[in-house]
Amino acid sequence: TAQRGRRMSMSTARCTVGASTRSMASRPSHSVRSPARSPGRVVASAKAPGGSSKTRVALKAEELTVEAFAPFGQVCKAEEDGVEFGPADAQLDLSQGTPRFYVMRLRDKDLSFDRITYHEKVTQCLGALGDKDWYMAVGEPTMDVAKYPKHDSTDRALRVFRVPPGHFLKMHAGCWHAGPLFESGVEFMDFYNLELADTNVVDHNTHVFSEVDDIVYDVMD
Repeated sequence: TAQRGRRMSMSTARCTVGASTRSMASRPSHSVRSPARSPGRVVASAKAPGGSSKTRVALKAEELTVEAFAPFGQVCKAEEDGVEFGPADAQLDLSQGTPRFYVMRLRDKDLSFDRITYHEKVTQCLGALGDKDWYMAVGEPTMDVAKYPKHDSTDRALRVFRVPPGHFLKMHAGCWHAGPLFESGVEFMDFYNLELADTNVVDHNTHVFSEVDDIVYDVMD
C-alpha cells in the first residue's frame, strides 16, 4: 500500500536469471486523441481506405527467457524466503502516482489481437493465477504512438512470448504490449496487475492495426 509523500521504486520479487520456459492505433504520421476519452488516453486510429478485408498475420510464440525478454522488461518468478534484494529483482518505477495492485479477470480471449498499447509513466507487472500458459505480444519502448512496432519480412519489432505458470512479466515504462492473451477454450483467467491508479485513464496510448494497417495478428504455438 502506498503512503502519502512516499515514492515507491523497487520490488522484492525475484526475476529469473538465465531461466527459460514456454508465455492497443494512429495515422502513420500523427496521433488522434479520442474525445470520448480523457485527455491522457491517446488512441491513434483511422479507417483504412476502401474498407478492404483484414490481412491475418501469424506470429510465432517464442520461448520466454531473461535474455530474449530483456529489451522489453524482466522475467520474474518465486524466490526463496530470506534472499536479499538485488539486480535480479523486479526494478520498478511507481513514482509518478499512486500504485494500484489488483487481480484482473479477463474473459473470452483468444490468441489474436488488432491493437497494441504502451504506458509511459509506469513499469507495469502482469502475472497469471493458476496453472495455464498465457501470451504477451511486445515491442520496445518508443514513447510515440506513431512509432508503433510491426512485423513483416524486414522488421521483427513485434514479438510474442509464451509465459508459463509461476512467472510474471515486468515491462519497462513505454513497452508496447498486447495481452494478456490465452486460448479461446478458457472461459476466463485471473491476472495480478501492478500499475498506477490512473494508468488506464491518463496513460493509455494505443495503435489499432485493424483500422490503420488492415491487419489482425494471430499467435501461433
